[in-house]
Order: sequence, then structure tokens, then C-alpha cells
Amino acid sequence: MNEYKVWLAKILTITVLFVIGLMALAGVGAAAGGLAGPRVAVVELEGPIEDSTDILKALYEEARNKETKAIVLRVDSPGGAVAPSEEIYNAVRRLKAEKPIVVSMGSMAASGGLYSALGASKIFCQPGTQTGSIGVIMQIPNFTSIADKVGVQMVTVKSGALKDVGNQFRPMTEDEKKFLQDTAARVHSLFINAVVDGRKLPEAKVREFADGRVLLGHEAKALGLVDEFGDIYDAAREALKLANVTLEKEQLPNLVYRDKKREIWEKLIRSASSLPSLLSGASPALRYQAF
Repeated sequence: MNEYKVWLAKILTITVLFVIGLMALAGVGAAAGGLAGPRVAVVELEGPIEDSTDILKALYEEARNKETKAIVLRVDSPGGAVAPSEEIYNAVRRLKAEKPIVVSMGSMAASGGLYSALGASKIFCQPGTQTGSIGVIMQIPNFTSIADKVGVQMVTVKSGALKDVGNQFRPMTEDEKKFLQDTAARVHSLFINAVVDGRKLPEAKVREFADGRVLLGHEAKALGLVDEFGDIYDAAREALKLANVTLEKEQLPNLVYRDKKREIWEKLIRSASSLPSLLSGASPALRYQAF
């Protein structure tokens, strides 16, 4: 039976890869932007931030691309995992020395979305953009009551008192709660320091609104979290200006977007190998995140 499942998984994998491959090939050679102005690469950070691999790859490639005059990081994200947000922030901060990177915020650039943007040369948003949410959260479900009702016990063998912090099958101790709260406070301080360094704001001022609250764009501008109101073309014009590239009269920046179909194809190839093991009954890998 297991052998049948493995072969079924292989057939499904090949079929999915073939279909996505046709979609990707259909998009190859499609014109991006189509305008005659200077090339501005648009790197899109969309949705929850779980991994920084693709964003970092895009940023580094465009920073070293001789045809690219400047970069716009388009952020439309509610936030996500701490470490990938930090990685994007640090990459943007380093790479803007090679080529201007201006952020264009979409409908939302909150928490990790804002964190990722803080290293940019400048930040643009709309008055109604939702941003801010400078804070850290960790939520751990507890199944103690359910386990007691159904008669399930979890036996834990550990090497240290804090090795199983967050164990979902027993109440959390005060020492464990204090440890997690202290960790969240340290990560929060790193976030605040990024705001202070990236936006050149006094720490005391930042701490006044760094309590997790969501801010609208007009509030963020008044507080100094963003520079200007404007759309993605305004951000691109500013990026070209910082790159000392002059637009001709009535000329628009040539916004060049990444090939999303190709990126989906690459992601699928990376993850396809896990499908046979999942269908054959193998245990999936666990992934822990801190938000």
C-alpha cells in the first residue's frame, strides 16, 4: 500500500510540475514595464513574511545589475517571522550604498513589513496605508484540558529546565513565562533600535508609539516613520533622483517587475521532493517561528 502511495505521489508531482512548467514557459519573454525611461527594478514583498530567500536574491541581483539604475521595494505585508524581516532590513541597509532603494508601501506594511522597509533610502506610502504595529507576539496553544478529558499523557525527558518551554501538554510555569516575556522584550528592543537607526528618531519618541498599535499613513508621516505620500511611480522617480539619473520631459521610469511565474516554478521545484514522503506516511518536519 505504501509503495502505491509513493508512486501516486510521484505521478502527481510530475503532473503538477508539467502544468506549472507550461505556465512558466508561457510567460517567458513577456515584456515587463514597456516604457522607454531608465530601468527601475521593482522587488515585491507581499503577504506574510515566512522566508527571505527570494527577496534577498532579487535585491542582490538587481543591485549588481548594470542595467538597473535604482530599486523600488514594494511592500504589501502584514508582517511575519522576526528573523526574515531582520534579514531583509539588513540587506536593504547594505545594498542601498550600491544602488538607491526606495520603499513604496501598498495597502499594508505593518510590523515585519515596516521592519523590512526601515533600511531604505526613503519610504513612500499613502495616507490610508496601514503601517506601524511595532511589537512582538508569541502565542502558544495549551491542550492540557483536552488531554485530561481524553486520557492522554505526554512524557517528557529533557536536559534542562527550559528545554521544553511552550510544552502544550502541561501548564506553563512562572519562570517559563518570564523567560518568554524577557525574550519578547529583547526582540522588541531590536525592532525599536531599527526604527531609531533607520528613521533617525529619538528612542524615547519611538517608544511612545511602539506598543503594537497600527498607524495610518498620515499618522506615520507625522511621526517620521515615512518620508512622503506617493505611488510606486513617485517612489521610482525619487530613486532615480537619488541615483543622479535625470528623466526627460514627460518621461516615466521603466518599472521592471520580477517574473513571478518563474519564481513560482523555482519554489515548486524546491518543495516537490517533499510530496512523496508526505503521502507515504513519513513524519513531516516541524518548523518553529517567533512573531
